[in-house]
Amino acid sequence: MRRARTPITAIVLTLLASALTGCSLLGASNNDAPAGGAQPNGKVEKAKIRVGALPVVDMGPFYLALDRGYFKAEGLEVEPVLAASGQANINAVINGDIDVSFGSYPAALLAQSKKAADLKIVAEALAAKPGHIVLGAPPNSPAKRLRDVAGKRIAVTAKNTMCDLAPKAVLESQNVDYKDITWVELSFPDMIPAMQRGQVDAACLVEPWATIAAKQIGAVPLLDGASGPTANMPMAGFVVNAGQGKFGSSNPKTIAAFQRGLAKAAIEAQDRTKVEPILSKYVKIDEGTAKIMTIATYSTSLDPVRVQRVADLMEHFGVLKEHLDVSKMIWNGNRGT
Repeated sequence: MRRARTPITAIVLTLLASALTGCSLLGASNNDAPAGGAQPNGKVEKAKIRVGALPVVDMGPFYLALDRGYFKAEGLEVEPVLAASGQANINAVINGDIDVSFGSYPAALLAQSKKAADLKIVAEALAAKPGHIVLGAPPNSPAKRLRDVAGKRIAVTAKNTMCDLAPKAVLESQNVDYKDITWVELSFPDMIPAMQRGQVDAACLVEPWATIAAKQIGAVPLLDGASGPTANMPMAGFVVNAGQGKFGSSNPKTIAAFQRGLAKAAIEAQDRTKVEPILSKYVKIDEGTAKIMTIATYSTSLDPVRVQRVADLMEHFGVLKEHLDVSKMIWNGNRGT
């Protein structure tokens, strides 16, 4: 048992050491300013922070860090503030109602492109892998295969989200005309009843909803949103407002402490048996679903090259009207920019 634990222990020690030298796994790169500089368990500028949260699989490491006391060990009292959507979290962090926002990248990147705030990414959440985001259809749907979705009614959480952009990218790569699709905006819980009633022919389902839809109504996947042009696409992350006098520019030690607590949990979350009970507890996923659903790859580093793929995808589909350099959005320690 001691030998089995050694690799994780070594990685965690490396993580803490890198934070001391200014090269956090979830912070700045070697060419950037130090990601904070606070000693583990050292004094932070703001001990109690509010983090915009969502009840989704993507937040597994965050809830794990909360449950294990990893944030508390870094001198932080973290209060999750549940929101209806990632867009609501972005609005809240811009307005100063929360300190850290969680959500899929498109909302943050679009707000940055519109200069709504000076947003900085402090940590990646996860990258999609096959089965995490799918276009699913009920057995009675007229859409039986990928090419059938042209001209059909497809449910998405909102336009210009990953649930909208990823299926479009895959359809385009397969020469299926997505422009004739009627996109219907629905929440994930409303998608399954809408498919049952025949109000939509298919839906963009992200875990655990893909597994729930398969169990409840026999939904089958028509396409995988984490394949082809969107394979291993980063899906979501944690963002702060780094404008002058804002949390992201005046609390470098607090942010570095948050990064360390989250990174420790992200490493532990590579073992899905550690995450399943946490998701059951915080996201209210039943144990049976938690054991069989796809859990995407939780990120243990922050790489602007990966996130740039999302911005480029948004630019390709006209969501971003001009090129956005994501490297300028990476939170950069004491400078905050």
